[in-house]
Amino acid sequence: MSIQGAIARTLLKARSRFESTLRTTAARSCADLDIGSRILEGGNLYNIRKIRSAVRVGRHSLIAGDLLTFAHGGEISIGEWCYVGAGSRIWSASSIRIGDRVLISHGVNIHDCDSHPKDPQVRHEQFMQIAKVGHPTDVGVIDSSPIYIEDDVWIGFNATILKGVTIGARSIVAAGTLLTKSIGPDSVAIGNTVRRAN
Repeated sequence: MSIQGAIARTLLKARSRFESTLRTTAARSCADLDIGSRILEGGNLYNIRKIRSAVRVGRHSLIAGDLLTFAHGGEISIGEWCYVGAGSRIWSASSIRIGDRVLISHGVNIHDCDSHPKDPQVRHEQFMQIAKVGHPTDVGVIDSSPIYIEDDVWIGFNATILKGVTIGARSIVAAGTLLTKSIGPDSVAIGNTVRRAN
């Protein structure tokens, strides 16, 4: 390795650490981040609800994706030693609780609500309000239901977890899986198939 290459790598690492420090410092003003937790490059925190306790990130957890609470509600709680990968989105209008040592790969979507009303006229009115003044605090009826992800779960890239789902401890959700129903502990979900882990 050349001296120039080593210097370039060192500078890139320092820049990445500095950006992470800036993001983490900014996030602390709108969320509860415990010791050692960090918002990494590419990670974002959108606490539209503006209640600091609505987003909690446990000790030593790393966030490279997006965490979002809506203006009308939502809570996100992430345990200790978790990872949320780049391009992943955790959006809450109800409640999303993630246990300890949960690994969430890149491109994962976890949504505890439908995000918009089913009625097209009401949906259009909501969109117009978002476009003009931001997310409304009163949205009428939008289906939502809490999500629980227990300890030691691994969620593969591009998986989608929808409202009302509980993922039991030590389970694996394979890449590309769409999970609309709860799975028990020690399960493996692949596509629309669930089996017990060996």
